[in-house]
Amino acid sequence: MGRKFVILLLCLLALSSASAQELFFDGELSTHFDNTEYTGSGIGDSRTVFAVRIIPTLGYRFDGNHSVVVGAELLKDFGSHRFMDKAKIVAYYQFENSRYGANAGIFQRKKLVGCYSRAFFSDAYLIYNPTVQGVAGRYTGSNGFAEIAVDWDGLYSAQVREKFRVLLSGGGSFAKIGYAGASFSMQHFANKSTFQGNVVDNLILNPYIGAKFSAFFDFDIRLGGVITAQRDRKTDEGWILPAGGELYFKMSRWGLYIDNNLYAGASLTPLYHTVGKDGIAYADNLYTLDPFYGTSHKIYNRTGIGYSRTFASERVSVKAEMALQYDGKKMYCQQLVGISATIAPILYNKKNHKK
Repeated sequence: MGRKFVILLLCLLALSSASAQELFFDGELSTHFDNTEYTGSGIGDSRTVFAVRIIPTLGYRFDGNHSVVVGAELLKDFGSHRFMDKAKIVAYYQFENSRYGANAGIFQRKKLVGCYSRAFFSDAYLIYNPTVQGVAGRYTGSNGFAEIAVDWDGLYSAQVREKFRVLLSGGGSFAKIGYAGASFSMQHFANKSTFQGNVVDNLILNPYIGAKFSAFFDFDIRLGGVITAQRDRKTDEGWILPAGGELYFKMSRWGLYIDNNLYAGASLTPLYHTVGKDGIAYADNLYTLDPFYGTSHKIYNRTGIGYSRTFASERVSVKAEMALQYDGKKMYCQQLVGISATIAPILYNKKNHKK
């Protein structure tokens, strides 16, 4: 990976010196702490994720709206004896103007503008998977947004099952305080090269309607549904259709907040313990959502109390939260802390360069 990164970097520098309009650096350093105390729940294990992530990139912008960016995604787990626990290349093309944007390659997940709840991605999944491998297109206007993305995160081989996901998200505002939208995920969990006939489909639809307003505190209230369709093609059982409803509430001021998410419905992970043809349970390889959506007690409530603010012209962000998770039978606890800093200086601009 290191040799490929150096070659790409040298090519980029050669291109910029010849005809560059703008050369820029975009660096992000973040520390993440996620402690889960789930022992006895039958849903997830008690564990602590504590890691630092660095994503340095160098970009070349031309014709105002087009960019080519190369860099790396580096992750170090605290306590690990390895120099680096994860290292991946970041390399993508980007088009961006005041309303439309597109990316192709391996790019940061923060480029996505869609609204994806924990019914799609858990906190731990986002820590370890901060990039998208594929393509994305988006529209952002004064009253709405729309997005489509394809994330290819599993290479067909003897060691890895072929996996990809299509994401759709869109929404808009109305009547000053109202908003509505929907997000959709189609996940294709396919075969390894050593076997066939073990494809799993996992579809999630999350329509919602809500209101945001201020009355000393800032309020966000949202009602939605989580509708899934799941199928394991190695059996003849057909589609499974677990679904439920969600009610979300948040009250905040001065960076302090309390939020509550109530889900009532069927378990959204009916195939979690199913064993594939390779002898491995689907488990987290198939499901990337918060594991409590898999409760068998038909109710899940998450209450979070925390602090979230940005500083230094929004270049530094801090978040700390304690969450109480109720699975319909017992209460469990989660603690989250995140600190991140970004810098994006312009290194060279052809228009302002003094010859």
